Amino acid sequence: MPEINIGDYYRPDHGAEWGPQHAFHASAARYPLQEGTRGGGKTIALLWEGIRTALVVPGSNNLLLRRILKSAEMGGIEDHFLKYVPKGIYRQYNGQKHTVHFHNQSNLFFGHIKADSDLKQYQGPEYLYVGWDELTQFTYPQWAFIKGSNRCPVPLDIYGDKPRARMAGGTNPNGIGSGWVKALWIQKKLPAGIVDETYKPEDYEIIHSTFADNPIYANDAEYISGLASLPPALRAAWLEGSWDVLAGQFYPNWDLERHVKPTEAITFQDWQPRWLGIDWGFNHATCVLWFTQAEVIDSFGKKKTTVVCYRELVRRGINEATLAEEIIRANAGDKIANVYLSPERFNRVNEEHTIADRMGDVLIQAGIPRPERANNDRVGGWRLLYTLLDTDGIAVTANCRDLIDSVPQLMRDEKDLEDAAREGNELFLDVCEAVRYGLMSYFNPRPTPRDVLNDLRIKAIPDNTAKFLEHLRLTNQKQHGDLFLPVPQRTAPWRRN
Repeated sequence: MPEINIGDYYRPDHGAEWGPQHAFHASAARYPLQEGTRGGGKTIALLWEGIRTALVVPGSNNLLLRRILKSAEMGGIEDHFLKYVPKGIYRQYNGQKHTVHFHNQSNLFFGHIKADSDLKQYQGPEYLYVGWDELTQFTYPQWAFIKGSNRCPVPLDIYGDKPRARMAGGTNPNGIGSGWVKALWIQKKLPAGIVDETYKPEDYEIIHSTFADNPIYANDAEYISGLASLPPALRAAWLEGSWDVLAGQFYPNWDLERHVKPTEAITFQDWQPRWLGIDWGFNHATCVLWFTQAEVIDSFGKKKTTVVCYRELVRRGINEATLAEEIIRANAGDKIANVYLSPERFNRVNEEHTIADRMGDVLIQAGIPRPERANNDRVGGWRLLYTLLDTDGIAVTANCRDLIDSVPQLMRDEKDLEDAAREGNELFLDVCEAVRYGLMSYFNPRPTPRDVLNDLRIKAIPDNTAKFLEHLRLTNQKQHGDLFLPVPQRTAPWRRN
């Protein structure tokens, strides 16, 4: 095997004594992240850290991830490999399989995760080092899944030390995953709705870099001018490295100081209606939100009657009956007028009773009404929330932490800018759906479907025989009512043959 000195080919921070790339390579954290503006040298540092690991630990597998593999043709990390890594360092590169084989039997794989279905290919293999290029383009469940493959059976490295499995990232503060990345590395806390007893804030080290750290771009007036001319959200992320503004964010008008109110700024009135918005799920999160109208003191010190979300309940992996019991406990005796539930939970799939039925059977015992089909107008619901935020028409109490974290994370759908992106299995999507159901259904109720009205009518009959006869009558009525008789179009007499 040839003697290889990486320093002959790669000088961190372009030969400076110290800088962000030096700090990244020297980090002892389990999960170092190099973040900041564009042009800070994050991708090349991720690449060379992967090569270094492959050379120091013979026989190891290492993985570099992008969202799509096309990036090899668009200046991505694999393209960097082909341009800047000399062939003498490795034994073979297979472009079709996106794999690099080294002389010491180590491998470096260029992979992608565009959707959760792509995770299956990483379920079995073990990777000593995983580098995530543009980490904010990924979801937290994708990151968590790959953590399970971040291990190595190789006992010793070339120095006689035990190798340590690590995952590292490089990113600009912009993308669908900005919320969870910001939580772990910037805010030093778990993302909303995530339970992880192994979480240690010290495992997540952040290394900030900007184009000013890169001598190629530091004095490039044309490059800097190009970044400065971008739309405000992209300019804040790519030029300033700000984590507070996201390009593509659905609700840039969300403001913590403006929309989150302490309880002393709210006057609750018992006569005002109270209602629930529920997005139910078993494999993903269930979110229940409590709404009412109340007098709120605005930023000018004036009282205004507005919608208030004043309580939340988030659960995972519980059935509808258990959820209903938890809703009753959390409700604390509030008089609820309406319960708006995900419309698909009223569908029957080889079952006599729907999820909505079973939930309602428990709720009515505590005086809470049965669930109604939520208005599922996605575009209208997102617009309604936008308008309420713009006009101070909605407030959120400080105890609704998941809601507060979720609203700013919602992104626009790239293919339909009027709709919100719905990709992924993250909590903020479920919370925002519950908000939409609660608001849109209360302000824009839809006519109750005939099947639902018939079900309610039958259930209200106490005698089983009478209930069955009414069922037959309504079924027969439905068959005749739905009968379609084609009627020939009328023709003027002078046009008849």
